Amino acid sequence: MSIIELHAKADRLEKELRETRDRIARETHDSEVVTAELARTRAYAFSAQADPVEELVAGCADSLSRYGFCVIDNVIPRDQVDAIRNEIVEAQAAIRKNVEGIRRLFDEEGANAEELLAGKAAANGVELRRVRRVGHPPKPPNDIVRMPQYAEHLANLAVTAVARRVLDEHLRIAQLHPRIIEADARDGTPGGFGSTKYRGRADSREWHTDWPHDLSAYGRENPNDNVGCVRQPFPDVTMCLVMIWYMTDVDENSGGTWIVPGSHKDPRNPRGPNDGISVTAPIPGDMQVSAPAGSVYIQDSRCWHASAMHNPSGRARVAVVNRWCPWWVSVDDYAPGDKYSVNTVCQPLSHEEYRGLPAALQPFFRHVCPDERDTLQASVLERAEAAGRRTAAGFRQLEEDVEGRVQANAHIRVPMGSVSSGISKY
Repeated sequence: MSIIELHAKADRLEKELRETRDRIARETHDSEVVTAELARTRAYAFSAQADPVEELVAGCADSLSRYGFCVIDNVIPRDQVDAIRNEIVEAQAAIRKNVEGIRRLFDEEGANAEELLAGKAAANGVELRRVRRVGHPPKPPNDIVRMPQYAEHLANLAVTAVARRVLDEHLRIAQLHPRIIEADARDGTPGGFGSTKYRGRADSREWHTDWPHDLSAYGRENPNDNVGCVRQPFPDVTMCLVMIWYMTDVDENSGGTWIVPGSHKDPRNPRGPNDGISVTAPIPGDMQVSAPAGSVYIQDSRCWHASAMHNPSGRARVAVVNRWCPWWVSVDDYAPGDKYSVNTVCQPLSHEEYRGLPAALQPFFRHVCPDERDTLQASVLERAEAAGRRTAAGFRQLEEDVEGRVQANAHIRVPMGSVSSGISKY
């Protein structure tokens, strides 16, 4: 049998194997059994106090590869959680007030970006910062400036080690914002995420994937608001890690994030125009994450997930969401906006605010400070230096051992991929 025929046979067998696994999942509800066990055992969770940290990193990386998510328990010490939770609640109130002030100045007073940056914003108690991209309107300051106590933990060594293992050594935080899910109110208003008319039911969802895999790209058909997204089918590469830092205990009755384990490997998408998935209905095998306050939930941005639309716990779920990307993913914020831009992508920092961040955190925000030169981080440069040494060694060999060099790669054999392989396989 020829090599071409062998590749064709391998493709047929791979297709048959995929179809067999799909049939098993459909007929035995295997995914629901696995998910129930996963929710019960919390096999996706690891202790921030693990020693050595390499075991935590390996465990988290395996969970992210297998299930699409993991949790690092108790990253923030219990005795600091209450103060940080209060800080986040106050920060969200201040952020909303500032955004309302920006809209009022534009919509009611007809101000333009130049007037606001020239002093009108400050004179009206509104905060705006210029952005790195020339020609784009100013934005509110990055939300991190309102959460200095939380900022002390954001560059936690275990968390950043997991992000570097899965993404790359040079990382950027592309988005950061509070996410508070209200509890049921005394007046009968149901708790949960989103519009109040849809809240209160444990069987309601709002399935989506996160940027850069958010198919609606925040702005849908509006070029002034659309920040771009990866097209379907998504390449089988982790391009973003979404982190939710819980400041309250979470479970199925207190705002735990909904997730479909393994969905990061599925070529379909809840918002996919041709995929036949209802974004508001439960999906067999879905589950809610549980974690103690001070923990960090980490997920591949391709995962199908949803904020809880019910919260009967009697207390608000308080959290901070951030999205971590490798340096090679564009975080330039394509949406230029018509008048002002208040989305949370790449919210800027003044030079003073940037320098006020903890030193360990600064590299992850350097790209949003117009006054900082955003060079590659040291570990990436070291990697490139090693590649340069390998190149130089090859040319030394060309000079010193011309004939022997001809057989220097005789031991290298590159297996040829399947002839019908596409962008990725699932």
